[in-house]
Amino acid sequence: MPRPFRPLPLLAFLPLSLAAELAPRWLMPDQKVFEDDFSQTRELKALPAKSPAIGAWNPNQGTRWKVVDGVLRGEASSPEYQASHDTHKGVHPRIALTKTPADYVLKFSLRLVDGKPFVADQRRSVAPFIEIGHHVARVTWGANGAMLLADGDTLQLDVAPGFQLAPGKWHVVMVERRGDELCVQFQDGPTFHGKHPSYRSELHAVMLGGLEAGHLEVDDVTVWSVKAGEQPGWADWLKQHPAPKEVRLKEAKPVAATTRASAGK
Repeated sequence: MPRPFRPLPLLAFLPLSLAAELAPRWLMPDQKVFEDDFSQTRELKALPAKSPAIGAWNPNQGTRWKVVDGVLRGEASSPEYQASHDTHKGVHPRIALTKTPADYVLKFSLRLVDGKPFVADQRRSVAPFIEIGHHVARVTWGANGAMLLADGDTLQLDVAPGFQLAPGKWHVVMVERRGDELCVQFQDGPTFHGKHPSYRSELHAVMLGGLEAGHLEVDDVTVWSVKAGEQPGWADWLKQHPAPKEVRLKEAKPVAATTRASAGK
């Protein structure tokens, strides 16, 4: 006997990007203050050191960046650059987005194309990262898995042990920042949350870093200012996700004052 027809819910016919659209979990977006879909081919140059930031993107440590095929693509610095520097050689692609107000919501996509795999405690290489303010807040990878750090990268506030950035896969990320608090979501992945006095900083630029000797791609970047208030479900989410115990990874030390322009060194 034929089975009766049962219409599928509308959600089943939607593309994944629409069915699982990443939305702010905490803050209320206000005005769109910056966006870049990288539709215009161009090459990006580092801002002059100790000068006001006049561009949106600032390549760091001599790494090489250009817009090609509709994405922002970065690679390590040249062999000549690396040979001429004792430190900060630019062995992995890294770039700063300077168009960020003090409090904001940021959404973007990134992809690790290739590079030396980072394996904590097995080899000394560079872990990928998303940094909010220079050494102010950082999502990165280490012996504890994916971590949200504070206090000059010395204190672990949140952790997702099983989460990895799979090379070749696009990951959609949302950063929500206000005052001394931060929320970072990965679509179809974990949400990191932290609140710490060290987050209350004048350094707001967001820096992205890929794998050593590899390529990193960025796309569909949007920044919003924020309104007062919170998303309706934020308080309930906090109750269901209590903060894990803080872990001191190494001794904290004062972080030297820096500016957005110094990201181009």
